[in-house]
Amino acid sequence: MKVSGIQVFWMITIMDLGMTLLMTFTPGLQDAKQDAWVSVLVAGCIALLISVVTTKLVLLHPEYTFIQLSQTIMGKWLGKLVIIVYLVQWYTIIPIVLRQFSDLLQILLLPQTPGIYIELAMLLIVIYVTYSGGIDGIGRVSEILGPLILLMVLLVLTTSISNIHWKHLLPFYTDSGVAAIVKGSLPIASYLGHAVEFIMISPFLAAPRKGSPYVIWAVAAASFIVCISMIMVILTIGVNLSSKMWYPFFEMTKKISIFGFIENLDALAVVIWVASVFIKLSIYFFVTSYGTAQFLQVKNWKNLIWYTAIVVILFSFIPTNVSEATASYLNHYWVPFVLPVNMIGLPLLLLIVGKIRLKKKI
Repeated sequence: MKVSGIQVFWMITIMDLGMTLLMTFTPGLQDAKQDAWVSVLVAGCIALLISVVTTKLVLLHPEYTFIQLSQTIMGKWLGKLVIIVYLVQWYTIIPIVLRQFSDLLQILLLPQTPGIYIELAMLLIVIYVTYSGGIDGIGRVSEILGPLILLMVLLVLTTSISNIHWKHLLPFYTDSGVAAIVKGSLPIASYLGHAVEFIMISPFLAAPRKGSPYVIWAVAAASFIVCISMIMVILTIGVNLSSKMWYPFFEMTKKISIFGFIENLDALAVVIWVASVFIKLSIYFFVTSYGTAQFLQVKNWKNLIWYTAIVVILFSFIPTNVSEATASYLNHYWVPFVLPVNMIGLPLLLLIVGKIRLKKKI
């Protein structure tokens, strides 16, 4: 299995972009109000820091996956403890994303369809692309869907220009302050920080040592588009109303009207969401299955796909409603634990220890 640098760029861009647009705007708007776009800039800087640390860590042993890298740097037992922390993240994020996907589709398009059928349909597609193509197949699909998703986002943004009201951006800073802006940036940063998954993908690059620029540019591009999108949401809907909505970006697309007869472009937002969720789930599904196989020393990693699928379906029933699947998981686990520990703390620790060990060998 081999992927190119441009495929890595699109995989990380899609992972960062799609769900961030729909899932993180509300908490950012509630905390930072009309300065939420500044929160996105802060979040982008945090995400870029994560990508720099991740790519530098990968360069220590570019031929190793994270499972091998962690045990090489930290030793067998400490390395396995670090791996378990990440396995918890991977095994919980997949069912949460799957549940968020089914809940949103039920609300928007399929109110009479049981959520389990929506989840199974998406999961079967994810299993197919993971089993048949591995990370190679996911990379090729990302290379096709990535530009299409980007074009649809740009179309939504450009067609929303006629609805903007510049007064919605004012007053600047007065109603928020540094603490509110930083607090509003954390949920966004936690969704833009998926560059950390590059540690598992890097060994499959045709030239592992040349993957860093693609990762950093992917994070920068996604952060820029999210920032522009946040500004457009504030300008078109206003902070008072958008901060009370579940999905402000989606609601913005409902206001689009071109020449008075081209309307209902909210379908574009749904396409962006579905395509992004598919790529994100596929990447996480591969990382989880492959990583578990390496951790348990199972030779054929594809055997773990079915085990992962069963765990994912069972875990997806744990949230009892859409609030638990979105706000509770985000506020009680993803932001306070995954962001500081899995995305920043542990990669930084591994980088420091790894550099010290390399210097001792020299």
